[in-house]
Amino acid sequence: MPSEGEPGTRFPRGGWWAWLTSQQLGIVCGLSTVALLAIGSIVLTVTRDGASAGVAMDDVRVFFLHPSPVHLWFYVLCGVLALYALNTLLATWQSVSRKWQFGMRAPHMYAPAIIHVAFLVALLAHLVGGLASDERGQVLVGPHWTALGDGREARVTDLDLRQHADGSMRQASATLDVRQPDHPPERAVVSYNGPLSTGFGTDLFLLTRPTALPAARLVRGDAQCVLSPDESCTLGDVQVSLLHLEVTSGAHGAMARVQVVRDGAPPQAVWLFLSRPQTLDDGSALRLAAVERRPAVLLRHRRAPGNPVALVASLLLAGGLLLMWRRFLPTRS
Repeated sequence: MPSEGEPGTRFPRGGWWAWLTSQQLGIVCGLSTVALLAIGSIVLTVTRDGASAGVAMDDVRVFFLHPSPVHLWFYVLCGVLALYALNTLLATWQSVSRKWQFGMRAPHMYAPAIIHVAFLVALLAHLVGGLASDERGQVLVGPHWTALGDGREARVTDLDLRQHADGSMRQASATLDVRQPDHPPERAVVSYNGPLSTGFGTDLFLLTRPTALPAARLVRGDAQCVLSPDESCTLGDVQVSLLHLEVTSGAHGAMARVQVVRDGAPPQAVWLFLSRPQTLDDGSALRLAAVERRPAVLLRHRRAPGNPVALVASLLLAGGLLLMWRRFLPTRS
């Protein structure tokens, strides 16, 4: 970027303006940013069980809510980034104003300025995300409809687990049905690097871990069904609800508490033990035939308002690079 005013322009020559708009200041700020981030990564690792225990994701509020001399690198970084942003803003404004005054109207002449603006918007995205992001709890989604907490419901229809040769988890992806009130379900896939996202990335459900929910296979005569806790099914002429399911290491192996409802009769609560039929009031036998595992995922709900701003920065950067590439195309004589 130019650092001094030209004769006939409104920019001052030398002094503080030359320093604030100089390339040298930008280089110093850039190198300082890299050095401070490197120092910060070491400090966060060393103090992760102490002063840095509350630092997570892009949330920077913990640095101000619980100040510590250990995080001096971060406070210095804030000042360096503020100076870096000011240097970029003033130098870009100076360059654009000069080009416009000198009659330069070709769009590709402003490609560097667009890239600089993309950098400023990216800094803004980090600021918004760091100060306004928040965690909104976790939700366990299984094969039955579960409220996500944002007005939608979801259920797992498939779970794909991929492992390394040593048995450790390499990738996990879950296929979900997601629905809103009065809308048909929509298919979505959630993985470690692919959250369930709405609002241009503002509202995220991130995959924390895949898991499995125990389910009871109940048999009554020729009818059978598989239930997770708080689910119900119909077995012949009775409605069966699973109130509790526990897998034990004892002789029984598993036990379930169910409620049986029959027309014209009061509800009957029954304890079932694995492979041991229990006689109901009507004389029929109900048994817990097996305990199965049904796929489920634990999702973390996160609000990230900086993501749409980062998307704007990405679009500006792409546009600036495209215009800059246009500068090197051969012109027709």
